[in-house]
Amino acid sequence: MKFTNLTRANEIGANSYLLEFDGEGRVILDAGLHPRREGEEALPNFSAIGELPADALVVSHAHHDHIGAVPLLVRRQEKMPVYMSEATHLLAEPLLHNSVEVMLKQRALLGITSYPLFTHKEVDRSAKSYRICRTGQECSLRGDSDPKGEPLSFRLYPGGHILGAVGVRFRYRDRQILYTGDVSFQEQTLLPPADFPLDGIDTLVIEATRGGKATPENQRRPMEIERLISSIEATFRRGGAVLIPVFALGKTQELLATLYLEQKAGRLSRCPIAIGGLSRSFTQVYDRLARRSFRRHPGLSLLEDVAPTVLDGRTIRQLSPKPGELYLISSGMMTERTLSNILAQRFLPCERHSIFVVGYCDPNSPAGQLLQTSRGNLVALDSESAPQPVLCEVDQFDLTSHAIREDLLAYILRVNPRLCVLVHGDPPALAWFQERLRDERPGLEVIVPPPGESLEL
Repeated sequence: MKFTNLTRANEIGANSYLLEFDGEGRVILDAGLHPRREGEEALPNFSAIGELPADALVVSHAHHDHIGAVPLLVRRQEKMPVYMSEATHLLAEPLLHNSVEVMLKQRALLGITSYPLFTHKEVDRSAKSYRICRTGQECSLRGDSDPKGEPLSFRLYPGGHILGAVGVRFRYRDRQILYTGDVSFQEQTLLPPADFPLDGIDTLVIEATRGGKATPENQRRPMEIERLISSIEATFRRGGAVLIPVFALGKTQELLATLYLEQKAGRLSRCPIAIGGLSRSFTQVYDRLARRSFRRHPGLSLLEDVAPTVLDGRTIRQLSPKPGELYLISSGMMTERTLSNILAQRFLPCERHSIFVVGYCDPNSPAGQLLQTSRGNLVALDSESAPQPVLCEVDQFDLTSHAIREDLLAYILRVNPRLCVLVHGDPPALAWFQERLRDERPGLEVIVPPPGESLEL
């Protein structure tokens, strides 16, 4: 088997990888866009695929850094089927159409002439290549439901990260290769933990997102939820409002469910909750699949039971935060010109208000810069705005949907593969796993695949 890292750097960026099975098939794993780069630099290095056509693309989940470049890859590989779970199929359409709208705005505002990288028509055209696979079913690259006797087949397993997230296990002759995609081994409010195979895996390709961060015992999810609820209540008591920058897909739905259950249990006061329009589109899919997907609380309809207010861009730009209100607004890292960034600038100068970050946060993002700024000091959330003093309360809560590094390490050691390929992590995270696995399992071969290079495995 040959493995080619199609990302442009060892980092959390535009995820995409090529597997070649000795003449039996060429499979691409994910096709994302880099969340912090623009134009062609945001794309994976698709030129490394070469001239031969790919037999299939398998998408692990619907986050932008894993699915955002699918229309472009389908343009290059016109007859290539795209395999994914049902939830990813339904979430892909609103995400990719929104991506076109964002690129059109960036073209107008920033003068990026290469935008949009693809059009609404191409989003619709690429959807014709989508093939839904059920978890636990052995599948063929030819689309057959029974690949018995074929040298190469694959199976999807629930990944626990967001709705529809899967790991992919390939069976090639007498070998098994597992690609985890983004994974969570901890139970979340709406999603159960990943249910991956434990035995027979020869090659494990695994994410390393949180490898650079240890998780204290007193920082487990239930404790962080309790701390978040306590901080929200304290903000309301002093007459303030709470802004929680969130990813529209995954984090919004988890928090809606968490806040609803905390209110139902009497631990959180009833309060108005507002979300954005894209979040509503994704939440509709979560509700639609509540009873036929790997989702906890199947009887909970987020849009009906929580009944959040849906705000559009114009409303948020004119909004004055009101006491006792909770705003779950994207983007999660408060990227410039996003609605959470615009709203945060109204929160900063008011001591009564609070901004709470609840997920992964790049230190160089506006949210990351805010977390590093002490109260009373100046921060610039937007390059075109003057720095402001941070007078509101700012805190971070670890409610990530990525596996903590202790769980990732435990899974690697339990599976005990012959080869472990580390992806989706920045250099410190990758280095931590390399060093720790060298100590814990000296006989295990560990590889960090260089960007753009092909490795014989």
